[in-house]
Amino acid sequence: MTTVIDLTRVAAPTAIDALSYEELLSAFKVRFQAFWEEARLADASLPAYDESMLETSPPIIVGQAWSYLRLLDRQRVNDALKALLAPLSTGSNLDNLVSRQGIQRLVITAASGDTPAVMESDARLLERYLLSFNRAAAGSRDGYLFAAFTAWPGAGDIEVVGRRIHGRRGDVDIVVAGPAGDAASLENLALVRAAVTADDVQPETTSVSVLSATRVTYTVDLVIEVLKGPDPEIVKTEAVARIRAAADERTFIGGEVPAALLSGAAYGTSVMKVRDNAPVVIVADPYSIPVLTTITVTAEVRT
Repeated sequence: MTTVIDLTRVAAPTAIDALSYEELLSAFKVRFQAFWEEARLADASLPAYDESMLETSPPIIVGQAWSYLRLLDRQRVNDALKALLAPLSTGSNLDNLVSRQGIQRLVITAASGDTPAVMESDARLLERYLLSFNRAAAGSRDGYLFAAFTAWPGAGDIEVVGRRIHGRRGDVDIVVAGPAGDAASLENLALVRAAVTADDVQPETTSVSVLSATRVTYTVDLVIEVLKGPDPEIVKTEAVARIRAAADERTFIGGEVPAALLSGAAYGTSVMKVRDNAPVVIVADPYSIPVLTTITVTAEVRT
């Protein structure tokens, strides 16, 4: 897995307001009544407002409109702040943010006729942006990854394996996998190889090899026991989705699938017990990527 920083764990800054229309409207009522009482001191002919009268009076209509507009203004400030923060920026905002590093969104598939171009995803563009801060250091892990992902932005995962892992002095292996763990084509391997062996990326004293990750495919075969009442097909569909999500999180180079991970993921609402007909254990390997191919789930209703 090549993420430099897990941005999903970065808390949103306190500068971003938590928006509440109800709080704004409540504050308006309090402020309106305070100003109204001051106005009544100067003009005794003005009527008194209490909370019940305020709820059905014209001022509350004004307050609702005012609160809504203030909510939009605060959301606009939040959006402007998010546009400047890497973990929260998306779309064209992210394009402008990463340009400070001399990076632009890459084309995955060129436009053809009426078919629009497929562009690099926000997630991959952000990943390259974070990697770019070390790209000037020839031979660094981030430098190799930046060059590799720039050459093939559609890659599923790329990993750098060096001496600390394989034990060979002066050798670097760049392991590449396609989207969803597919094998990298010869053409894409050539693109990556040319990028990581460029003079400003590969030190003269280092030998760099580009390899396709070995796909370790596996299947899941489970039986789930479901309580009587809920539609077992719905429960089964939900279990399959949870299993797929758990497996997808492990579909990266060097990923591992520990015992009971997938059977545990099958548990959810109305699933009382899970039996694993074909337990799966995959040990982490820096040259391999685990890929779940088939999910078989049988739902049995407890009587």
